[in-house]
Amino acid sequence: MRSLVAPRYCQPAGYEVIDLPTPTPDDLKPNDVLIRVHAAAIQTGDTQAAAGVSKLLVSTKFPLRLGMSGSGIVIAVGSGVKSLRVGDAVCGLAFKHGQIFEEAAALTGSVLTAYQCVKRYFELTGQPPGTSTLEGKTVFIPGALSAAGSVSTQVVKNVYGAKTVVSTVSTPKMGLVEKYLPDVVDELVNYETQNIVQEVGRGTVDFVLNTQWDLVGTFPLANPQTGAVVSIASIPSPRTVRSMIGDSPAPILVRWFILAITTLAHMWYNWMLRGTKVKQDFVSGNPGNREDLERSGEWVAAGKIKAVMTVVDIEDIEAVRKACTMVATGKGGIGKLVIRLA
Repeated sequence: MRSLVAPRYCQPAGYEVIDLPTPTPDDLKPNDVLIRVHAAAIQTGDTQAAAGVSKLLVSTKFPLRLGMSGSGIVIAVGSGVKSLRVGDAVCGLAFKHGQIFEEAAALTGSVLTAYQCVKRYFELTGQPPGTSTLEGKTVFIPGALSAAGSVSTQVVKNVYGAKTVVSTVSTPKMGLVEKYLPDVVDELVNYETQNIVQEVGRGTVDFVLNTQWDLVGTFPLANPQTGAVVSIASIPSPRTVRSMIGDSPAPILVRWFILAITTLAHMWYNWMLRGTKVKQDFVSGNPGNREDLERSGEWVAAGKIKAVMTVVDIEDIEAVRKACTMVATGKGGIGKLVIRLA
C-alpha cells in the first residue's frame, strides 16, 4: 500500500511516499476492521510527531505513517464486529456514500473537537446539563480559514446559534471568508494590520474558543465576570498530560519535569487572569467518546457543517510537502489538508 511517511524525525520537506505491506483479512483480530483508505487528513499533531516534539515521551517506530485520520471503504471485518459490513463507507463511524471521502476525512475529527470545546464551555460557566444553545452569546475563534477555525465557527453559529461570531485572518484571506463560510463570521479582523483587542473590544466576548498558540493574547477579550476560554492550541493541562504520560517509557524524572512545566504554565495562565472570574481550560479532542462522535456525524450529515479543505494527491510529493509545511507553520493554508489516495 502507498503511504505518506516521515522516514526519520524531520520537517515536511523530508516526507516520502513509499510502499508498505498491505494488511490482509487474515491479519484481523476479532474487533478489527480493515479499511481501504481513500482520503486522509493531516493534522498539526502529525507534523509535530514527525518533527520529534514528543520524542522524550513516546518511542517512535520509523517510517512514521502520517495522516491517521481518514475515510474509506470497509473491505473486511473481524469476527466480533457487528455494527459494520464490507462495503460500508467509514470515517471513524459509518457515513452515507453521498458524502465524498475528502469531506469525511476533513470534518470528522475537527467537528468532534469543536463540539467537546463547546461542552467544556458550558461546564466552565455552570450551564445546566444538556444546554444546547449559544443564543445571545459572542464567540471569538481566531483563524477563520484554518482547519480548526473553519469548522469551529460553523459549529457555534450553525449548530448552537451564537449571536456574534468573531474571527481573524491575514490580509490575503480577508476576501475569502464569505466565500468559504457564507453567513458564518459576523465580525472579521485582519490580525496583520489591526489590533485584535481594540477591534473586538476588551471584555466583550462570552466564549473564546482558541485555535492559535497565542492563548494569553485572547484573555483580554473575555468578559471578566462571566467569560470562559477553551483552547485546543496551548500548553496542555496537567490533567491531559497525566493521561498522555501514563504509559510512557520515558524516565520518571523526564515525566516529572514535563508535568511540572505544564502545571507551572497553567498557574501562569490563571495568574494572567487574576482579578477576573474568567475560567480557562485545554481540550484535546477525544474520538473515543462514541456519543460525541455520533452527534458530530449527525450535524455533518444534516449539512450544518461544510468542509473547508485543501486536497492534494499522494503521488504529487512536492505538493504534499508544500501543503504539509503550511500545516506545520500554521501559515498560508486553507482549511484542512486532505491527502487523496484513490
